Amino acid sequence: MKGHTSLAAALARHGVTTMFGVMGDGNMFFVDSFIRDFGGEYVAAANEAGAALMAAGYATGSGGVGVATVTHGPGLANCVATLVSATRERRAMVLIAGDTAAEDRTNAQKIDQASLVAPTGAGYVTAASARSAPADLERALARAAVEQRPIVFNVPADFMFAEVADLLESRPALPRQAPAPDPAALDAAVGMIATARRPIVLAGTGVLLAEAEAAVRELAEVLGAPVATTLPARGLFGAYEHDLGVFGTLATPRAVEAILASDCVIAVGTSLNPYTGGGDGWPYLEGKRVVHCDLDPKALTAFTADAAIVADAGAFAETVVTWLREAEHTATGFRDSIDAGTEPGTGDGRPGFVDLAAALGELNRRLPGARTLTVDGGRFTDEVIRRFDVSRPRAWTCSFTGFGAIGNGLAVAIGMGCADRGVPAVALVGDGSFMLGGLAEFSTAVRHGVDLIVVVCNDGCYGAEYRKLAGRGFEIEHSLFDWPDFAPVAESLGGLGCTVRSLEDLAQAEKVVGERDRPVLIDLKLDPAAVHWAH
Repeated sequence: MKGHTSLAAALARHGVTTMFGVMGDGNMFFVDSFIRDFGGEYVAAANEAGAALMAAGYATGSGGVGVATVTHGPGLANCVATLVSATRERRAMVLIAGDTAAEDRTNAQKIDQASLVAPTGAGYVTAASARSAPADLERALARAAVEQRPIVFNVPADFMFAEVADLLESRPALPRQAPAPDPAALDAAVGMIATARRPIVLAGTGVLLAEAEAAVRELAEVLGAPVATTLPARGLFGAYEHDLGVFGTLATPRAVEAILASDCVIAVGTSLNPYTGGGDGWPYLEGKRVVHCDLDPKALTAFTADAAIVADAGAFAETVVTWLREAEHTATGFRDSIDAGTEPGTGDGRPGFVDLAAALGELNRRLPGARTLTVDGGRFTDEVIRRFDVSRPRAWTCSFTGFGAIGNGLAVAIGMGCADRGVPAVALVGDGSFMLGGLAEFSTAVRHGVDLIVVVCNDGCYGAEYRKLAGRGFEIEHSLFDWPDFAPVAESLGGLGCTVRSLEDLAQAEKVVGERDRPVLIDLKLDPAAVHWAH
């Protein structure tokens, strides 16, 4: 068979059924074979960054490995920022990048692709030969799953039409390793945990990856402690009554009160960072005993904990529970002392604008309850996190946490939607985000029949810049944008659109969503001077 067919066959043998991409000289024949010879679903993105973001969203939603493909040179270069984001967010994905032939020295798109990828933190596998390329690709897929990060698979274009014999025998996937905690380190940690009077159990994505939700919740039950999660792991404990929600700068007032009252934080499966710690100076961890467990030793270096344990999240939680029960530990009851709290209030928008908090609260109730949710970065983000329900972690993601980049949300939401075609993919984005990275990919959702609902939180400006300029007495005019009306734009791209300028307009938005047969865009008109900014 030809090289391009052998690569598509390797994907099929590995169980890959969906691939995102932008075609070019380096990958178009391989894409054709994936579709025609193996019946794969190919989602043709408008931009290479969008294709990679869709693969990252697919990995998040499916729990498997997302796959995207781009051509050489500028095709791969357009993915650099996405690779940084996906690496820092621990997205298991493979980006198949065509490369120029070694002898094609004058190709305008020629560049050292390994050096291009290296600063992103993504892994890199290159096809050693046309014959070994399928096995090399399967090795990249296995690495992405084990390492939980993007792997770029580099394959020269001249391999595509090389004659390749039958595929080499596939090696079985590496089993997941779950190392147990060191007994000496664990002894010190359990001593701190057992003597805590007001403990909180903080869970991160390491708990999700280890499928250790039940074990960590059992640890909290034994301690009588509430649970909380990092932002990326939101929804980990579903509707558990003792879940405080997000631990960190985006915590609710109820969660902040409990965090400040606690005397011990048991952080499991999280790297910890200043945002989780409450901002500069780590105020939410100050004056407390901190027990920190993660599988990655590097994750234990950002904050100096009182006890640090390198271990699998599940193995750690199960072992601590066993030791506490053997010691006949008595639960503290701290979780029962925490007030139920009240939903944060809303305001009134001035004529022509809707109040953000009130609109989001209504949309949370009016949009389909079974959904995936992707949130982009902006002044609206903290309100979305506080007001939109999340029932499970793989139905939710923040697209800006890795690299602080806006404009990623809509493409990530498309990937989430392709991972679960049974529910709509809801994306909350800013107006700047939509114009920067979402506009072209809205067309992708239309073309590929993705059930997408986009809510544009439209304050007509780059909100952070607006606030910072105004706060220092600078002119704000250059942060303002006279965008086109987004609802007609969505319709021109083949979708449905509606504009919301008041709470009363939400009834029409609900009707459009309920009767939808294609992607929907809801344009929330917001007063730029009235949108709260938490940072």
